[in-house]
Amino acid sequence: MVRWRLAEWCCAVGGDGAALFVSGDFPIRDDAMKKLGLLIFLTGLAGCGDSGLQEYPVAETSGVVMCQGKPVPFAKVFFNPKKNPDSKSAVVGKPGFAFADQEGRFVLSTYGEGDGAVVGKHEVTATPDPGHPCDCWSDDITVLMEVEVKSGQKNDFTVNVPPLAGGRKAPVDPDADPE
Repeated sequence: MVRWRLAEWCCAVGGDGAALFVSGDFPIRDDAMKKLGLLIFLTGLAGCGDSGLQEYPVAETSGVVMCQGKPVPFAKVFFNPKKNPDSKSAVVGKPGFAFADQEGRFVLSTYGEGDGAVVGKHEVTATPDPGHPCDCWSDDITVLMEVEVKSGQKNDFTVNVPPLAGGRKAPVDPDADPE
C-alpha cells in the first residue's frame, strides 16, 4: 500500500469561480495507482486526436490589395465569415488568411495551403506591411469591404486600402526585412 499526499488539489466548480481545495494523506493500493496512471495517460492521449474542428466548404479565393491604384506589397489579408441571419448557429467557419506578394496579389488559405475561403459572405480586412510603407493605412479590425465567396465560380477580389489623411506616411517598422 502506498500513502499519497494530495496537497491543494483544486477542482473548479461551475462558472462562478468557486473552487474546492483538499489536502491530506490518502492511502492508495499499488494496483489502484497503476489504474489511476493508466486512466490519466488514456485521457491525455484522447486529447491528442482530432481537434473536432468542423470544416466548412471552401472555394478558391484570390485577389489584389491596392492603394490609390498601386499594388500594396506584402499586406496581410483576412476574409472573416459573416453569420447567416437565417441560421440559429453562431458558428460560421474559420477565417481565410493570406500574405500578398510583391505585386499585392494574394491567394487565401483556410484549412490548407491555397484552398481558398469558406463559401458565403465575408468581411474583408487588410493591413499593409510596416516594412513597405505606402500612402494608405488600415488595421486588421477595420472592415474594408464585404464580399460573397461562391462555390464553382472565380472568386477574385480587389481590396482597396484607404489613403492616410493629410498626406501622412504610414509608420515604418525599423525591424522589418525589406525584400
